[in-house]
Amino acid sequence: MKCQLAMEIMNKRNVDQLPVVDQDGSILGAVTLHNMMRKVTSGKANALDPVSKIMYNQFQKVSTDTPLSTVSKMLDHDHFVIVTKGWQYYTETGDEIDREIVFGILSRIDVVDYIMNRAPDLLKSNGDISKSNGDISKSNGDIVN
Repeated sequence: MKCQLAMEIMNKRNVDQLPVVDQDGSILGAVTLHNMMRKVTSGKANALDPVSKIMYNQFQKVSTDTPLSTVSKMLDHDHFVIVTKGWQYYTETGDEIDREIVFGILSRIDVVDYIMNRAPDLLKSNGDISKSNGDISKSNGDIVN
């Protein structure tokens, strides 16, 4: 995928980051609107370059049942975390295959949105997110390959 198409998707979906996966769905990294704009405006990349040229390939992963307090602490050091979900399937010969798929990406604003709009009880408990199950499974789910 080219940077220009990734920017169009982000604009259309009102998100500022997208996971990048290969043809098999394996996670390669993520692209962010901020990094893409910075690289394009500085001349280090152009809109027709593949997103692989400007993607972050070092990232943290969490599962859909990771507590919100853990995600919040991770976001103290990282701009985003990739949310994954495991699933299994069987081949024609009966072999079980375990796969990991991208469920979405979370950033600080997603946690703030959750606390403000989806967990008003957290505000009443002095913001103690450790008492929340922190359902992080409500993500945009956009995937780039």
